[in-house]
Amino acid sequence: MGLNGAGKSLLTRLVLGLDAPSAGSVEVLGQDLAALRGDQRQRLRGQIGAVLQRGSLVEDLTVLENLLLPLRDAPMSRDQMARAARLTLTQLELDGLENHLPRALSLGLRRRVELARALIHKPALLVWDGLGDGLDAATLRETLAVLRAQRGVRELALLATDNRPELYAQADDRVAVLDRGRLLFDGTHAELQAAARARLELRYVLEGRP
Repeated sequence: MGLNGAGKSLLTRLVLGLDAPSAGSVEVLGQDLAALRGDQRQRLRGQIGAVLQRGSLVEDLTVLENLLLPLRDAPMSRDQMARAARLTLTQLELDGLENHLPRALSLGLRRRVELARALIHKPALLVWDGLGDGLDAATLRETLAVLRAQRGVRELALLATDNRPELYAQADDRVAVLDRGRLLFDGTHAELQAAARARLELRYVLEGRP
């Protein structure tokens, strides 16, 4: 989490290999990105799913056709791909939307379709830039509940950028606070809440407030 310009989106682009670091190194799923070449980098990309901040659904394709895009190079028949897509839609509670165009969906449903597309190839890591962008608190909680259910049936790490962890984060979820590329805090959500309370209490003491 962090204010605009903190470096949240840049961090996700570094993890996805879309940008290269000007210094230091980036390790993803135990692998140094700079050391990977050709097929190695391609295999790693196959282990990552991404939901991007600005959205990436193809407006002229149906929901089902959008979900089939990541499977184009998979060793699967067209029927197998369609079954995998429909199963993913069911798991994310999107039944009945296969033939809808993205423009006909609410923002919350669009984001969930993007999530379905990011998960369809069963990645080990999901990168979600702007987790709660455009979503009200209720829709965000609902979407996160669906995602947590997925994490309960598969091994999945989540790297997300968002400034409202208090709406959904569990006590042991790890939270990092960035400010213009600097790491200000890295710990559990419970530790972040405790630190915030301590700072508030200190401010009250300095101001002579009860």
